[in-house]
Amino acid sequence: MKNGLAALLIASSLWGYGNGVIYWAPHISHGGEHSHSKHGGHGMGETTMLHAMNLEGNSTVTLIKPDLSKEDLNLTDTALTLPKASIGGYYALVLTHRTDNQVDSAIRYLSQQGRPSKISPTKLTALPKTDLEIVPDPLHREHDHYTASKSYHFVLRLHNHALANTTIFLETRDTPVQTVTTDTDGKFTVTLPNDFKNVQIGRSENKPSEFLLTTQYREGDTLYKTALTMPYSLNPNDYWQSQKYGAGAVFIGFLGGLFLYRRSKKTGVPRG
Repeated sequence: MKNGLAALLIASSLWGYGNGVIYWAPHISHGGEHSHSKHGGHGMGETTMLHAMNLEGNSTVTLIKPDLSKEDLNLTDTALTLPKASIGGYYALVLTHRTDNQVDSAIRYLSQQGRPSKISPTKLTALPKTDLEIVPDPLHREHDHYTASKSYHFVLRLHNHALANTTIFLETRDTPVQTVTTDTDGKFTVTLPNDFKNVQIGRSENKPSEFLLTTQYREGDTLYKTALTMPYSLNPNDYWQSQKYGAGAVFIGFLGGLFLYRRSKKTGVPRG
């Protein structure tokens, strides 16, 4: 409890996106916009570039593939260009930075195109990747998106064991820090904020944003900190699509079909 309260006080007094944690962020183009793929930044083979933010000193970077094989990668001035994917499906990009009394980690999942692996992504999420880890429970389906105004489930693990009663911080660049506490099974749920600006009609006309989940936990003399970043997309139902109106249209269509059916019964062609 003390650990969670201390982290909350620090976050509330020094709020700024990603302050004090190492995390993965999309490459920033010269125009100042995030560089994303047509799949909302989930991955685009050899052209996917990411940056390790707030990183100082040496670290290890590992790419875990859908078949759970691993490849060590090298950062160049905190920047990383992913190799071309040979297997299609979800990859986990894991950065670990260790000092004498602290272990920082950053994780990002990417959906890559390639030869189908036919391996469930639940095996990837179940695989221990770092000491303290925020795990999607489950990952959304491939070619889907994390979406604003929707709720998603996660689990927090320390040394591959559920970590209960720990504060999780949810951040986006346009919404102040929100907090949630893990339950007795280490599980928690967050609802992504609808904080898109200058919205255009058509989902593809609006660039995805980023959400950041962070937490920390002290065990003995060692402080563990971890971050999970993923892109999330605008929810059309918040703007130009309405489930209410959509349901009304379906109901009107049903009544119209029923009317035509009854009319055809009355004026039907007599049997020969």
